[in-house]
Amino acid sequence: MRKILITLLIGLSLQGCSGLGNFSLVHKPDIQQGNIITPEMVAALETGMSKRQVRFVLGTPTLVDIFHQDRWDYTFTMKLRNQPIEIKQFSLFFAGDTLLSYQGDIEPATDIETLQDKKEIVVSVPDYIGDTGIFSHVTGNEELDLLEQ
Repeated sequence: MRKILITLLIGLSLQGCSGLGNFSLVHKPDIQQGNIITPEMVAALETGMSKRQVRFVLGTPTLVDIFHQDRWDYTFTMKLRNQPIEIKQFSLFFAGDTLLSYQGDIEPATDIETLQDKKEIVVSVPDYIGDTGIFSHVTGNEELDLLEQ
């Protein structure tokens, strides 16, 4: 038994904190950098939009080249634990202040109407009726509840 424990401890010490396969002794957080661009955001883009409207839809671009003012680049990287880095790029091309075209790794959503219908749910909440609070219901004493107000 002692030999098994010594062998196990030596094996773990030689391996260090890198872990065993997908199991890790050290917490490695997910690292996200850049702007997240969703297919719904790309579907909201239309040629002829101004730079201000595009910035409202997609957010501030990650890179605006000083030599190419008519091109905006959005880059997004995601590093999940024990997985390779995922890199997505999206570029917009302008003529002056109007959007000409866009290209990148994100395709526009095709069923945007059904997604909007799902997001727009109205829930009616009834008004609160009663002058007593939880404390008075538990203790049965309404005078203490009035002191809290």
